[in-house]
Amino acid sequence: MKHLHTFEDFLFEHQLNEIGEGVTPFPWKRIGPTKVDSWMSEMGTVDKSKSITGKWEDLPQLQYEFKSDKATYEVKIAGGYSKRLNVNFGRKPDAPKQPDYNMIIVVAFNVAGSEKEVITNFGEQFGVLSTVVAITKQVVNEISEIKWVELQEIRIAAKLEDYEEGKPVIQSKRGRLYLEYIKKQGSSLPGDWGVEITNDMFVIKRGKWMGGNKFIPL
Repeated sequence: MKHLHTFEDFLFEHQLNEIGEGVTPFPWKRIGPTKVDSWMSEMGTVDKSKSITGKWEDLPQLQYEFKSDKATYEVKIAGGYSKRLNVNFGRKPDAPKQPDYNMIIVVAFNVAGSEKEVITNFGEQFGVLSTVVAITKQVVNEISEIKWVELQEIRIAAKLEDYEEGKPVIQSKRGRLYLEYIKKQGSSLPGDWGVEITNDMFVIKRGKWMGGNKFIPL
């Protein structure tokens, strides 16, 4: 009997095919003092004469909040940056200036006051994820407007249910849900991107990558 899908599994698979269709994000707002401009201000004070170490420096978290029909959610986006090595050999005089820094962001969300993701029913799942996607897109677009930095990665970890502990993220229901959202929404990112599937997270990377079934172009 373990090979038979339950009715809940059937509903889940059906819903995956309709991800992002006709789902309106919940109204949301930024909370706390930190915004993308704050990140740029902090990075602007870095001594550019220092040698490149390849080390990622942490930035303060961006925090957002929204209310669904079931709960209040918090979205936290952590940022990191590193000084970029640009090789100018053979560069055309009229070529655009290369960015000074690379950036990564890490996206996480929880029910307010809780350390555990709680998404109750299908309608709630899609509305919540649509809102997280909308917030993330705005942050990505704001970063993209800054010409002296370039976003390289967006990292998203899917928390597993207790009964799924130990499974690769792609084998969990929440992981599969996240991946479908990434595949459908990732194509709107500026430039070329792909998603790498690791054991415990999805890493959306800038550029064209090859990696078998562990890497999917967007």
